[in-house]
Amino acid sequence: MTSRRMWLPRQGRAVGVDWSGAVHAHRKVWAATVQFEAGRGRLVSLLRPFSSGGALAVAEGLGPWLSSQGAEVAGLDFCFSLEAGQLQRLGLPVTGPARLGSAVARHYTSADAFKAAVGLEKKRVTDTKCAAPFAPTNLRMFRQTYWGLRALAGWRGAVPPWSTHPGPAVVEVLPAEVVRWLGLPKTYKGRDFDRRRRDILRCVRESTGLVISTSDLLTLVSDADGDALDSLLAALAAASAWASGFSGAPASAVRSGEGWIYSVVERPNP
Repeated sequence: MTSRRMWLPRQGRAVGVDWSGAVHAHRKVWAATVQFEAGRGRLVSLLRPFSSGGALAVAEGLGPWLSSQGAEVAGLDFCFSLEAGQLQRLGLPVTGPARLGSAVARHYTSADAFKAAVGLEKKRVTDTKCAAPFAPTNLRMFRQTYWGLRALAGWRGAVPPWSTHPGPAVVEVLPAEVVRWLGLPKTYKGRDFDRRRRDILRCVRESTGLVISTSDLLTLVSDADGDALDSLLAALAAASAWASGFSGAPASAVRSGEGWIYSVVERPNP
């Protein structure tokens, strides 16, 4: 287990969203909000932000909901793009998920049509680098990718590494990568892993000093699917990426259109 400290902002707000492309997506999507003041972070909100609706309604609601949160950065747990060869073969935009999502919505009216067009699953460079378990078009992932891209269609804020202009930013994150950074096994989902989720939270607090209420701790541990915990890990990954100036992505991630998965960064020595 790590004794390193996460590089986190002194001020500001970060949101983490654990995404879903399921028929009843509103039951699966969790969001965590972390507020930073004078160098101290506090989990101020942990909830399911959508009370009803399927994948389409949730996708259409994500952008407006994010814009209403007043956060400087949001970490979203879905793939922001496809493998470079797939983008090229299908003639899809390589300039980021806002334009790519618009094109996907225009050309593919369903997740199944999208999957049929993209074909075999192929991992991006960033998927391999972060040891992501699935490619964007994996049979377990393609719906999440499809609805995530549609959710970001027309997003007007920054999307590193494509754009880092001032204003609210969204970044792709992978909660399991945060767990790996903490030095813990990646398996923590399921009814038999409540102790593992508790260990993750202990390491999170040791490496961040994050304040979490007793009721939120109970929710984070008792949610057997691990979705609530993933939303918190997504918020921390986004906050750390923002604090470090969204460092780490190679220029090729932009040129290829594949994008980059951001994760937590170790705090530099004073």
